[in-house]
Amino acid sequence: MRAKTNDGFTLIEIILVLAIIVFVYSVAIPQFNLKTGSEAATKIGRLQGDIRNAYDLAVLSGKSYRLVFMLLSGDYWIEEANRRDVYIGDEKMGRDPTAAEEQEQLDIFEEKFKDYEALAGETFVDPVTDEPILPTSPVIEAKDSLKPVQWSRVTDIEWKDRTLGPFLIIQDVQAEHHGEKQTFEELGVEARAFIYVFSYGYVEKAVIHVAYRWGDTGIDTDKAPYTIVTEPFSGTAEMLPGYEEVDVKKVDDE
Repeated sequence: MRAKTNDGFTLIEIILVLAIIVFVYSVAIPQFNLKTGSEAATKIGRLQGDIRNAYDLAVLSGKSYRLVFMLLSGDYWIEEANRRDVYIGDEKMGRDPTAAEEQEQLDIFEEKFKDYEALAGETFVDPVTDEPILPTSPVIEAKDSLKPVQWSRVTDIEWKDRTLGPFLIIQDVQAEHHGEKQTFEELGVEARAFIYVFSYGYVEKAVIHVAYRWGDTGIDTDKAPYTIVTEPFSGTAEMLPGYEEVDVKKVDDE
């Protein structure tokens, strides 16, 4: 007669398994937090350095630049203006335009400018050289200054592969030219925000809130975020622990 076997787990075995799981998590989770915390400090430190580098680059080159932040991914880069003087207007913007919208603005300008070119007259051919002589006028000569500023991405080795991800997410950005905070929750996955850096030695007063990512688009509220505040006249950026409200309209003289 065969003895009955018990295929189930005993209470002691279950307790032992649970104890092992708890031990593994107690060892692994602190190490994970240590790793992500160290990486966060490194990436935020690099962002602080990049803001200062952009400031130095603008002053030394005599050109204007802007830092472009993709909020959801945490990617960012620097872009150079095609002319020295950049005017971003007095009116506060609800949001910064996408790349497609900026291209659309340029296309609209080119289409409308054809009317001014037509008013200037027809192309004249030099009877001696057979070279075409284009019609001109004060408006046509001023075309480049009237055209919307064109921005091109700086791609040298010092500005490659900039990102705060994958553990961090840009919760929101607000600079002086913004009427309100730029957030991906409000603006969508293509949301981006600019911080302008001018050739005369000035970076916009801005605040960037950086949080830990939860899933694809969430924010981990169990971990304290970071606040980064630019200093306009020195071109530096201060990092503050936690989520700090900052009035970007108030710029202190230095």
